[in-house]
Amino acid sequence: MAESEKIRVMIVDDIVDTRDQLEKLLFFEKDIEVIAKAGNGREAVAMSKQYNPDVVLMDINMPEMDGIAATEAILTQNPSVQVIIMSVQGETDYLRRAMLAGAREFLTKPISADDLYKSIRHVHRLAATRPRVVASNGNTDMPGAAATAQGQIIAVFSPKGGVGTSSVAANLAVALRQHTNKKVALVDGNLIFGDQSVILNLVSTKTIIDLANRVDDMDADLLNDVMATHTSQVKVLLAPPDPQRGELVTSDHLRAILELLRREFDFVVVDTPSSFSDPAMAILDMATRIVTLMTLEMTTIRNIKLFLELADLLEYSQEKIMLVLNKADNRLGIRVSNVEENIQRKVVTQLSNAAQDVTVSINQGVPLVIGKPTHQTSRDIIALARELSTVAKPTAPQAAGQAAAPEETRGGLFNRLIKR
Repeated sequence: MAESEKIRVMIVDDIVDTRDQLEKLLFFEKDIEVIAKAGNGREAVAMSKQYNPDVVLMDINMPEMDGIAATEAILTQNPSVQVIIMSVQGETDYLRRAMLAGAREFLTKPISADDLYKSIRHVHRLAATRPRVVASNGNTDMPGAAATAQGQIIAVFSPKGGVGTSSVAANLAVALRQHTNKKVALVDGNLIFGDQSVILNLVSTKTIIDLANRVDDMDADLLNDVMATHTSQVKVLLAPPDPQRGELVTSDHLRAILELLRREFDFVVVDTPSSFSDPAMAILDMATRIVTLMTLEMTTIRNIKLFLELADLLEYSQEKIMLVLNKADNRLGIRVSNVEENIQRKVVTQLSNAAQDVTVSINQGVPLVIGKPTHQTSRDIIALARELSTVAKPTAPQAAGQAAAPEETRGGLFNRLIKR
């Protein structure tokens, strides 16, 4: 590998032995080169400007300037740098602070050699595959760009996995189609382990990868060719066939794809991964509504509270987030009213608990709203679809007709917080 092709790494840690140990771990990796080492945040900011590293390994607790402040400063002067935060602490609060600062990954000390190598190569690969997205800037020369109505993007999301987002997203898309008879798209935004092909019993060789590879010349014909058609007439954009290709779909890809989808469909339902990764946050930022699922479990309630705090920092409106209780059951020992008081947010609606019936519907590949339309859970989802289709849309984050995200939102939504 040529010298210019090596991943240029800067190590930042106030412990000399730690810096030296990390350098030794990287010494024999032919595609990685340590170009600088700093002992505190202030040194790191100055040396980053001088050496222009590709990746910074940043300790979180340091004198003079800690890793969080240093990360913010480095990314302000050079947003292309990829920062990996290191800490002996693995608590959620540390992870959240690191993400808000713009870090790409979070490693807990002691760090294994394999984790170190994988993380450096992973964040560098993501940066290298970031595509060029062409903004229209209101250009009406593009066919259909002028005066095209904007559809609603409905992100089905939960900050805690296992609460049923994929199943609810599939059933909600079908219910919207049945209730409104309008054009509905379903996007499997779980790029690593998408489930919509199983839930809807769809087999297709074309996925979101086929759009990402042609992001600069996407149009309605390409969409129609790539998206699968469910028996309900919902058009479905399936997830990549394997995790390796899923990592190649970036937040910029998603923004461009969702922008085209909301010009072509009345409703775009997105099954959103339970993470704060760049792709997930790109979906949430573009969403007209975020159907935020929670269950009556303390771990889920805690994560919901953290997400609501993050949403406030990102200046999401109260109307944008619809808090929905899934698997509602009054036998779980926690009262909904107590949860609402604790998180200072009202639950908009509840979806009754039907774990066995939902599992059967998934195994059969038939959404519950189709297989058992009179089931209480089906009626609850249909009521949610009715509310989403009739409620006034909140103020969109972008002006109508704007084809791509503003420059300030690219490279991860957390960078917006850094610039404030």
